Amino acid sequence: MASATGKSERYKPQNVNSQHEAALSFQDKLALFITSAVGTMYAVYFFIVALAGWMLWQGAISHHPFDPYPFAFLLFIGNIVQLLLMPLIMVGQNIQGRHAELRSDEEYKTTLSSYHDLEEIMRHLDRQDELLERQAKLIDRLLQAKR
Repeated sequence: MASATGKSERYKPQNVNSQHEAALSFQDKLALFITSAVGTMYAVYFFIVALAGWMLWQGAISHHPFDPYPFAFLLFIGNIVQLLLMPLIMVGQNIQGRHAELRSDEEYKTTLSSYHDLEEIMRHLDRQDELLERQAKLIDRLLQAKR
C-alpha cells in the first residue's frame, strides 16, 4: 500500500543555528560576544579584582590619592560601565531570544512532522492487523471445513 504522504512532501529539518549565524551583522556578533563575556563568572571576578585593586591603591598604597574614600571617581567609572553594558546586554539578549524562537519553531515543525509520520505508520499497522485477522479467520474457516 502506498503512503498518503510521499517522501518529497515530508518536512525536512533545517539547521537554524547556521541560518541564524549567517543572518547576524557585525554589530550583532559583537553584542553577542560582549553579552556572553559579561555573563560569565570570569567577568564577576574581573570586576571584583578591579574594584578591590582600585580601593587598595587609592586607600592604602598611594600617598597622594586622586580618588580618596568614598571613591567618587570609581563610582563614576562604574556608572559609565553600567550605562554602556546594560543596553548592550539587552541587545545581545534580544538576539539570543530570536535564536531561541527560531530553534523552538524548528523543533515544533520537526515534532509535528514526526507526529504525522507516526500517525501514518499507526494507520498502516492497523490496516495490517485487520488483514492479518481476516486471513487468520479465513484459515480457521478453511481448517474447520476440512475437518
